Amino acid sequence: MKHKSNLWVLLYCVALAFTCLSVYGYTTSPFYHEPGAGDSAIFQLIGKEWVDGKLPYVALWDLKGPLIFFMNYLGYLLTGSRLGVFIVEMVSLTITLYLLWKLLRTGFSAKYSSLLLLFPTFSFAANNVGGNCVEEYLLPLLALSFYLLYQWLSDPDQQQAANHPPKCAFVYGLVLAFSLLTRLTNALGICAAVAVIAFWLMIKGRFKNLFSNLLYFIVGFAVLFIPFASYFAFHHAFDEMWYGTFLYNLDYAAASSSELHSLPAILKALIHFADTWLLLFVSVLVLIANPRRRFAGLIWLFVSLFSIVWLLRGNGYPHYGLISLPCICIAFLEVKLMVENASSRAFRGFVISLSALYGLVTMVYCARSYLVFMSLYDENTELAHYRTLLGDLPADYRRSFIAYNCNPDLYLYENIVPCYRFFVFQDFECHGSNSLKAKMREEFSGNAKWILVKGHAREIAPILETRYTVFKNDASCDLRLYKLK
Repeated sequence: MKHKSNLWVLLYCVALAFTCLSVYGYTTSPFYHEPGAGDSAIFQLIGKEWVDGKLPYVALWDLKGPLIFFMNYLGYLLTGSRLGVFIVEMVSLTITLYLLWKLLRTGFSAKYSSLLLLFPTFSFAANNVGGNCVEEYLLPLLALSFYLLYQWLSDPDQQQAANHPPKCAFVYGLVLAFSLLTRLTNALGICAAVAVIAFWLMIKGRFKNLFSNLLYFIVGFAVLFIPFASYFAFHHAFDEMWYGTFLYNLDYAAASSSELHSLPAILKALIHFADTWLLLFVSVLVLIANPRRRFAGLIWLFVSLFSIVWLLRGNGYPHYGLISLPCICIAFLEVKLMVENASSRAFRGFVISLSALYGLVTMVYCARSYLVFMSLYDENTELAHYRTLLGDLPADYRRSFIAYNCNPDLYLYENIVPCYRFFVFQDFECHGSNSLKAKMREEFSGNAKWILVKGHAREIAPILETRYTVFKNDASCDLRLYKLK
């Protein structure tokens, strides 16, 4: 009977994942034709060319770790099209939702858990910006981490023995490795929890358990990191991989600044990162109102606080908030415990109202995101401008073509393989990184016959002036097509 029940839950998660990604994951969804894909197009292009033997960073470069390219590699290996990436996303989100259901099930009935699972689904839809984001592939490991962490914090025997299960540390190590191989800052929440646990074990004098956890953490990290490091080292490209994965991103982070300079931007951040704000607020309530859960409240406080600092310090992109999906479930579970232990009706009403407000805001923003995404899909006019400008070129122009500061949709939908590895948003990627500027200028000193430029082409302007002539232009969207002299 239990096996049958789990099967129905799994099918429910599959249905949620399919519906959510079909509508909101429009960059890979088979139900949209040539949507504006943005970053997803970059990941797809690198994954697609990796299948054809072109090594990431060496043949095509981007400022992410190799795991996001590998996910797209798997998709294109599976079907030869973006449908394969959609399938990989489906598997990832289904596993995430099932683990979040298991997490909710530790405090709620099966029916309530299934109902509450809609909220992380709504949040995913509101924040995933078209799908194929770095964060969504990390979510299964994050969901598993929080599930194990909550189980441990709810086990009085483990607390009394002052032990932390090393198997949990193994999963935390996987999270850190996955984050390093995609975007390191996605591991901030888990790393904050790990730091609190390590400090607690030292205070309790449980150094043997601390050493076991450290060992398992390192093994978990190594299990995921070493295969990728070895693969690129075998192909004599470890330095290039490490530069794109980590070293360049130090410059990128230093040059980044918060975009919260206006009231609308602040309100937008509050809504996009509502999951983390909710857990932060709930953790404070736990510390004040639930003495039995104060250690748990301390961990949730550090998890949410460190995540919020990064989310507000960074560029504030909505998909950054996806790492907080497990926070919703943790917040609901802690609210339930507080309501059960509260003697004051006013307090019960307050926490229930807080949860209801969160749910309302999330659903409203989910609907708003659909309208925004659909307008982006309908208004994919840049691709039309690109096609018009390139329409009169010889059929073989794709053999020696590169676009500068242009949308990567052009490569994806026109089946163009860039002739230089720095192939997209070049001025943006060079901002704040002198090392990348030098690499890119050297690359663009080659003999690409055609260069399509959007905007001023700040970093290669001298090269264009001396070695190229303007062949065509489209002043309406600031596009110029250059031809080698």
